[in-house]
Amino acid sequence: MEGIFYYWMMWIAWIITTFFMKKQKIRIKLTIFLLVNICISELYWVIGHFHVRISLLLFLGLGYYLSVKKNNNKSLSYYLIILTLTFAYASILLFHIYDPVWFLFDYRLIVSITVSVLAIYLGKHIVQKYAMYILAVCQGELIYWFILGKFHSGLIIGTAAFLDMVVIGCVIIYLWTTFQQFIVSLEQTLEKPAKEKQG
Repeated sequence: MEGIFYYWMMWIAWIITTFFMKKQKIRIKLTIFLLVNICISELYWVIGHFHVRISLLLFLGLGYYLSVKKNNNKSLSYYLIILTLTFAYASILLFHIYDPVWFLFDYRLIVSITVSVLAIYLGKHIVQKYAMYILAVCQGELIYWFILGKFHSGLIIGTAAFLDMVVIGCVIIYLWTTFQQFIVSLEQTLEKPAKEKQG
């Protein structure tokens, strides 16, 4: 069922930020963003002959915010990477329509894993990785539906599958970052006894 990943992961993230995160400004902003996003997830804005899900616009705004506010090094390569990931997202979805036989697994997982792994590999720090991924998925969704809009009318931009893909990719980036932090802390813990023995 499309949309189930989105609701489960967003509610889990909201519970974690509300009850378990340290009291900081980022906690309040994140909690409000998650709750508002869940509440308006079924609202649409009619633009031309498209119905645009407002959650997509919220995610797009978050991506631009993270990109502008938290990224001090605004180099051309950064924006080219986002553009590349955007086209990767749109291309995979278009290929899924053209030849769905190649997709042995759920296409939401394939798209999410592909784009998030590229964002993990190409991003320098955690905020940049999230910004790259969110912007790539949102902009790719817009391109994908604009292309399909040439053949159909009354399309929904920001489907339930899109929401699933946004959340799945963000979870992958979070898990990978947590795993990296765990490995670093484990290395530091193992190095301390070795240094004490040498000293």
